[in-house]
Order: sequence, then structure tokens, then C-alpha cells
Amino acid sequence: MLLVMDLRLTAVSAAQAGAVLRRQVLAAGISDDEISRRIRSGTWIAIRRGAYVERSAWRAMSAAARHRAHVHAVVASLTGPVVVSHTSAAVMLGLPTWGLDLSTVHVTRPPGVSTRTEAGVWHHSARLPDDQVIEIDGMAITHPARTVVDTARVTDFEPSVVVADAALRADLTTSGELLETVDHMRDWPGARNAGRVVEFADGRAESVGESRGRVCIDAGGLPQPDLQVVITDGPDGFTARVDYLFTGHRTIGEFNGRVKYGRSDAPGLDPGTAVWLEKLREDRLRAMGFEVVRFIWVELSRPDLVASRFRQAFARAAQRTHA
Repeated sequence: MLLVMDLRLTAVSAAQAGAVLRRQVLAAGISDDEISRRIRSGTWIAIRRGAYVERSAWRAMSAAARHRAHVHAVVASLTGPVVVSHTSAAVMLGLPTWGLDLSTVHVTRPPGVSTRTEAGVWHHSARLPDDQVIEIDGMAITHPARTVVDTARVTDFEPSVVVADAALRADLTTSGELLETVDHMRDWPGARNAGRVVEFADGRAESVGESRGRVCIDAGGLPQPDLQVVITDGPDGFTARVDYLFTGHRTIGEFNGRVKYGRSDAPGLDPGTAVWLEKLREDRLRAMGFEVVRFIWVELSRPDLVASRFRQAFARAAQRTHA
């Protein structure tokens, strides 16, 4: 009998990112005593009051997947109009979660509902026009443009840029939509940071690391480079697509040593061949008169170090130009 009940719950949990509510469990014919037994035995864990996830599934979840489970549990337990918003909407949209605080579920309620944080839920009170709300997994979610701006209003600059770049890259929104949204919220709390993020955002950054690299370069006082520039040379059709190009300084920046061979990243290459091709590519770029600066993930928190490396490259390129 329990097997049949559990199969019924499996469909429910699958639709709710792994979470089930006590009322859903009881409706499936499982008693409170059985719920308690499963919690005591470690088969289930309570992710919030009256919401459960199988322990094995929880252990296998990423931080973002766990937050999605929390979002479903929260929305299913609330009454009245509720829209998933801010960082929680970013998670539901599949945007990167680097640097985001996922300890709290964000929802937006109609004006008149008190703004408060309780039981792990931040209730925002704000007006949401219909065109700023979409549906995902049967839940109301803020539109990507609103999500980016709201996230930037409650989150630091760098993680917000990562989210904004990714939303643009995935064509979830446009620069125009972001500008229009932030303009309508210019007097709201956090709007100044949101405005900086929207102005800085660039969908050509292809990863979290590349977005963080842009912030690192900016924090180091350097000019913003052009992104994903394709450089070609010679009758042999040599082509290199580079992460960052400081055109006026004849300097290329590459994040994490990742090499782009033409239009692909050369999948399937063994490490030795990849390193060899990387050296040939870099030698060719240097022979064309470019300086090449590489930096890695752990250096992204050291804008002074990265900026110094680029400035040295700028100086070398200038000396070569005037030699």
C-alpha cells in the first residue's frame, strides 16, 4: 500500500523540484506518524515546516536545485497572489547563482502587504504589471528584465553583473528592456546599483568567469575591452577568437587559459595536444604584434594584480610600436 502512495507522491515531488507538502502527503494516504518515522529514519528531511524532500535526492542536489525546491515549497504554502522574484526568480530562470545569497526565498506580493522577512522568506510589497510576470513550473515568476533589476537592487555589483550578462547572452531579455525597467524604478531602494549593473551588462561575456573578469578589469581602473573578437591573419586562414581585446593597446586578455580555435573550443583534444595548439596560437598572436595576458579564477579577486599585468603588457606593446 505504501508503495502505491509513494508512487503518487513521486509525481507530485517531480513537479515541485523534489519537494512535497504535508497536506499533499496526507492526501496520498500517508499519516503524520509515518511522516515522523521517515524523518526519524533519515529517509526524508524537512526543508521547512511542513515540506519534505527525500534525503538521497537532497544530497544529490546543487545549491540552485535546493533553492528551487524551497521556492516550490514556499509558493505552495502561501495564500493570496504571490510572484517569485529577485534572486529566487533568477534561479528559476536558470541564471548563474555565483555570489547570490540562496538562503532566503524572495517573493513579491501586491501593494498593501507588509514587506518583511520571516521563516526564510523575504516578502516584497510592490506593483507588478502583467507584462513583468511570466509562468514557470505553474508558478508566477518575474519577467527576466524585472528579475535582473530586482536582483541587482538586493545584491552586490559583481554577482548582479554575472546574472545580467547571462540573461542577455541567453536572449531572455534585451538591453532596452533592462534600461526601461530600471528607469521606471529609479527611485526604488537599490536602484543606483541596478543602474550601474544595467549600464555595464554585456551579453557577449560567455561565462561566469568572463563576466567576473570584466568586473575585475573595471575595478583595476582599466578601460573596458571589446569582447569575443575574431582575429584573422595570413593566407592560411589563421583565426583566433579572444575573450578580451584592448584594441588601442594591441593587448589580448584570456580568462582561465581557455583557448578558442576558430568557432569551436576543439572538443575531444587530449590535454597535450591542446597545450601545444595553445602555444602555437599564442605565438602566432604575438608574431602579429599582440601582447597576451592570461588570468585564472583565483586571481579575479585581485584586480590590482590583474591590472598590473595588463599595464605591463600595454607598455610592452607601446615600446614595440615606437621601436
